[in-house]
Amino acid sequence: MLEDFWKGLGGKFAERWLTALFSPAFAFWAGGFLAWLYGQGWSTVERLGWLGALRQWTADARGLPFLAQALLVVGLLIVLTLSGLLLQHLSRPTLRLLEGYWPPRATSVREWSRRRLSDRADGAATRLRVLLAVPPDTRSAVETAELGRLRGSYQQVPPRPAQRMPTRLGNVLRAAELRPGSRYGLDAVTCWPRLWLLLPKDSRQEVAAARTGLYLSVQSWLCALVFTVFVVWAWWAPVVGLAVAWVTYYTRMLAAARTYGTLIEACFDVHRGLLYSALNWPRPANPRAEYAAGQRISAYLSTGSRQTSPTFIDPPPTMTVLPS
Repeated sequence: MLEDFWKGLGGKFAERWLTALFSPAFAFWAGGFLAWLYGQGWSTVERLGWLGALRQWTADARGLPFLAQALLVVGLLIVLTLSGLLLQHLSRPTLRLLEGYWPPRATSVREWSRRRLSDRADGAATRLRVLLAVPPDTRSAVETAELGRLRGSYQQVPPRPAQRMPTRLGNVLRAAELRPGSRYGLDAVTCWPRLWLLLPKDSRQEVAAARTGLYLSVQSWLCALVFTVFVVWAWWAPVVGLAVAWVTYYTRMLAAARTYGTLIEACFDVHRGLLYSALNWPRPANPRAEYAAGQRISAYLSTGSRQTSPTFIDPPPTMTVLPS
């Protein structure tokens, strides 16, 4: 029985290590170890080379008692696990910060950044209208490529300046958040938690995977930013950290936000009828009626209603209150 216990424990440790090896926390601590080597243990590397230094450290670790080796492995796993848990805890507030939800003290900076991005978006929209006015058969290859790029960027910015955020990431997510309201009258902030409970399993898995990808990019960005503290050992730590943070933001994070926002829009496009059915709300007959019905549903879910309309479909049976 003890043998089976140790086998199972070893399998769980191997699974934990495999998960930890592909986490932002592992990359952070591995980079910190290299920075420490540069500042403290570089003489050993210069004397023996990388392979020789690794052999020596490995031999030193093998020379430790079995209990010490076990404690070393467990300690490293605990550090990685706790670091991962801390990153998960910080993912949401960090994402909100990157979206542009800044404290009141930063109002002036927020407005300056929002106006700058808003002016750029308005200029791109003007250029897009000019290109759309050109007949398709007379557009050059350069104009066609520019038209495709501007169409994509136009979808990533809220239509009204007052709705725009001071960061590109915030605009991407805000634009996706506003589109269900502009199309169907459904306020995404109010309706999304309810719709999420009704989604089919496959749809929930796709959205959850996209959300996980977005949070992983946020964690990678945060680790890269904090990596700059290793400047105490290596002068190049801030350069590497800021470069990785910049690349992560403009490649992984924005792409993950676009994917996540697109999937949320798709859920409203395809499954919004589930919300009507779950609320026993009559289905609208046409898009114009649907927009008005969506607004009423959003208000109903947000503040409730005491009105006698609309009449529910298949209303639940009346509950009888028994005397106490």
